Amino acid sequence: MARSPRQRHEPIDLRSASVVLAGTQELLPALRASAVRAGVDAARMRVVETDDPPDPTERGDAELAVIAIRRPGDDPAFHRANEVAELIAPLLAANAVRVVVTVSGATRLAPRLERTLTSEVLHQIGEASAPSGFRRPFRSLRMRLGLAGLRASGVRVFRIAV
Repeated sequence: MARSPRQRHEPIDLRSASVVLAGTQELLPALRASAVRAGVDAARMRVVETDDPPDPTERGDAELAVIAIRRPGDDPAFHRANEVAELIAPLLAANAVRVVVTVSGATRLAPRLERTLTSEVLHQIGEASAPSGFRRPFRSLRMRLGLAGLRASGVRVFRIAV
């Protein structure tokens, strides 16, 4: 069976793109600091807490959404991330890139871990906006070791499509 071609997003310029950051209250400061470090303009950044959902009549056209979820115990973080993605869907463009970061309940995001997390989120954005599946950004050995460190500490990074 042939695979259908995947719709790719245009390359995202973080200095001019509008971004929605959503997550639990304790992860939002680290997420905001990582976004500013990555080059996101703070004036184009919208921060949404999962406990305080946005107004359903509010509309937006953000090109990127980063969702940070803390998973306590055995709670399936994918379902919570999907709920949050549906919650913030009115704020996003139709083909927006949605990157999810899940953090285990025991993990504390240290500054060194935040930098590694920032580079992994930027890699996921680059993969989502690559012109084809064959021209994806290369993950160096250093990035692979960083990803292994993130996974060992209980942090997972993935993209979803709603």
